[in-house]
Amino acid sequence: MTKTEHKALPHDPKAKHHTATMDRILDAAEELFSQRGIEHVMLKDVAEHVGVHNSLMRYYFRDKQDLFDAVIAQRTPMTSERRMDALLAYERDHAGDVTLEGILHAYLDTDADRSPCSDRGWRHFGALGARMSEPRSPGEALIDTHFDPVMLRLMRLLKKALPGCHNEDILWGCHFLSGALMITLCGTRRAVPVAGGDCAAYDMADAKERLIAFVAGGLRETCDARGATRRRTRPRRPAANAEPAALPSR
Repeated sequence: MTKTEHKALPHDPKAKHHTATMDRILDAAEELFSQRGIEHVMLKDVAEHVGVHNSLMRYYFRDKQDLFDAVIAQRTPMTSERRMDALLAYERDHAGDVTLEGILHAYLDTDADRSPCSDRGWRHFGALGARMSEPRSPGEALIDTHFDPVMLRLMRLLKKALPGCHNEDILWGCHFLSGALMITLCGTRRAVPVAGGDCAAYDMADAKERLIAFVAGGLRETCDARGATRRRTRPRRPAANAEPAALPSR
C-alpha cells in the first residue's frame, strides 16, 4: 500500500486537514501535468504550486509516477465506470432497438454536467487525457486499462445500430468522437473569437447535442456511401450457362 492510499480514521483530528492537503496537491499536480506533460513536472514544482514543503510531497508519494497515478485515480475510474454502466444499461433496456443517437447519448450524458468553464478540475482532466493519448505517453497504458474496454463496448453497440457498416468506419467515428470530446472538455477558447462569444456562455449540454448529431450523421453518411460503392463495384454473377472466364496465360 502506498502512502497515497493511507486513509486517516474518522476520529483522527488530522483527517480533515490531511484530506484537504491531499486534494490541493492532486488538483495542483493535475493542472501542471495537463499544461506541461508529466515529463516536465517535478515533485518540487507541485510543492511550490501548492505552497508546501517538498518533504511533504516525499512523505505522501514515492516518486513522480506515484503522484501521477494518484492524479489519474481521482477521476479516470469514475469516468470509465459511469460510461460503461450507461452503455450496459442502454443495451439492456433497448435490446433489439438500439439507435445511433441513443447510444451516443448514453455514452455522453455522463459528461453533461461538467462545464469546462465552471469546473477547472474537469478542464484540466480533459487536457491531461489528450496528453495521455499521445503515442509513447507515460499515461498511454492507463488509457488502455481504463478507457479501451469502454470504447470496445461503444463500438460493438454502434455496430448493432449499423450492422452493414465496416469496422474501420466505426473505429474512425469513435476516434473523431474521442478527439472532439477531449477538446470540448478542455474548454478550449479557440473557437470563441470566431463565434464572437465568450467562455461564460459555454453550454456543455448544447455542445453534447451538436456532437451527437455530428457523429451520428457522419457515421450514417460514411456507411451509406461505402455501401453504395460496394454495390456499384460488386462483380455481377455470371449467368448459369455462361462460359467461365478464361484463366490468364502462364
